[in-house]
Amino acid sequence: MSDDGRGNGTRGKGIWALVVLSVLSLVAGCSGSDATARALPTPMPLPTASLEPRATPDSGNNDPTPVCPPTRGEGTIPPAVSIYSITFVVNGLDQVVRAGDTLQASPGDEMEVREMTICAGAFSGNSGEVCVDFAPIDQNGQEIISEHEGTHMVRMIPGFMTITGPTHTWTIGGNWRQIFAVLNHWPPEETEDLDCGSRRCEHDDRILFRLR
Repeated sequence: MSDDGRGNGTRGKGIWALVVLSVLSLVAGCSGSDATARALPTPMPLPTASLEPRATPDSGNNDPTPVCPPTRGEGTIPPAVSIYSITFVVNGLDQVVRAGDTLQASPGDEMEVREMTICAGAFSGNSGEVCVDFAPIDQNGQEIISEHEGTHMVRMIPGFMTITGPTHTWTIGGNWRQIFAVLNHWPPEETEDLDCGSRRCEHDDRILFRLR
């Protein structure tokens, strides 16, 4: 994102797979505006499966003062929305990962995305909706298009919130090397992102998780 005073971080440095991002942009896996989100207070507990917008008491989380990370995408319309963590379920066991982490998953394992914790700074008015797209990446750095899945769109609210993952179970393939997650922001106004939903959305954040 360009640091143009509109609240959305620094523009990506070209280290991401552009082919993958382009495909995810065109597919736009958001499934519709029929889900809600749950606000998380500070200190923020570990995510839960609830989607109702309600405060959640502190559950003894070891990260009592979470900081919303900078965005890693190209969005320019405030608020800047970041992926804080993603809870994957591999063979029935939860793994909470953040940018830079490795997902412990091997060929033949079954994987789901339980939920994502995302965050944004304070804002007022209608900020639009968000969703997250997922796709595995093969050994050549290409998206495995047939395995692309996305979440429902949810209304953006200030602070930390969780959204549920796609209702899909993946079986890790022998050619899988990474999982690509892209956060799409759908603001009320037209965006500058030509590659996202014909300028109806923009890519605020994105993360590549290595598989081990």
